[in-house]
Amino acid sequence: MAEPSAPTVSVDAQLLGQHYRVSCRPEEQALLGEAVALLQRRLAQASEQAARSVSKERLTLMVAMNLAADLLRAEEARAQQSATLDAIAARLQALVDMGKGEE
Repeated sequence: MAEPSAPTVSVDAQLLGQHYRVSCRPEEQALLGEAVALLQRRLAQASEQAARSVSKERLTLMVAMNLAADLLRAEEARAQQSATLDAIAARLQALVDMGKGEE
């Protein structure tokens, strides 16, 4: 027997003069809307800076690569912060353990 499909909603996006409709789960609608707005801003900025001869596909690819690079930098920063927090937690635990030994 087939599983009932999860309910979905549609988010409309206008990107570089093209209309797109994307389906998502209701709890993802706000995030997807923010993602569309970010993409619209980045495409508009890139379009203003690019030479007139740049195709929409190339412009979109450049923006996608820049967003991917931003994501990788953010993931690296998060990993470094996590490692720092782990080191702090280990040091605090060591201090707690030392304090317990003095009692």
